[in-house]
Amino acid sequence: MVDINLTLQEFENLMQEIIATITGLDANSNVRVSWPSGGAPAIGIEDNIVFIQCYEVDSPINREREQIFTEVMSPSEFNMATSYTRVMQVGLILYGDNSFENAQAIRDNMFYPEIRLLMSRNNLYLVHDIPAPRRVPELFNDQWWKRVDMTIRFNELVVRNVSVPIIESMEVIVRNSDGNEIADINIQ
Repeated sequence: MVDINLTLQEFENLMQEIIATITGLDANSNVRVSWPSGGAPAIGIEDNIVFIQCYEVDSPINREREQIFTEVMSPSEFNMATSYTRVMQVGLILYGDNSFENAQAIRDNMFYPEIRLLMSRNNLYLVHDIPAPRRVPELFNDQWWKRVDMTIRFNELVVRNVSVPIIESMEVIVRNSDGNEIADINIQ
């Protein structure tokens, strides 16, 4: 059986693709995943750039697990599928002249069928309570840069599969309160 889950890299790549599709910005140069190991090129005050920060957030729903046992290929082992919902958050930091308009477009378009279909193909489901984008101009080099911050949450279906051997036999020894053996039972 195949596990179902996105790696952090896959999740970041999917979010980069979705944000680029919605805003029309170039996915490689204008929609950037934060904290790249090689650093990031500088940006100009008028450049429309989106920085994406992806991470898992703690939630009570993350802790609930369901386990289903199914027979696998042989009568001596079962598959134990553990499924749960993981809550992922995307923090977006938008710069540039169109930062507010791009944030509004992202917020609105997350509900559109083509974006929802792309997410569902990856077992991701939008948490509909998207907070309003916040305008937070940033002072840098004695200039006020246009900046907007926003967050979006997703629920992700995760399924982990593990092969579990079947117990083929068991010995049960019954003792009385004195510790003397009363019965020795072998269960096959």
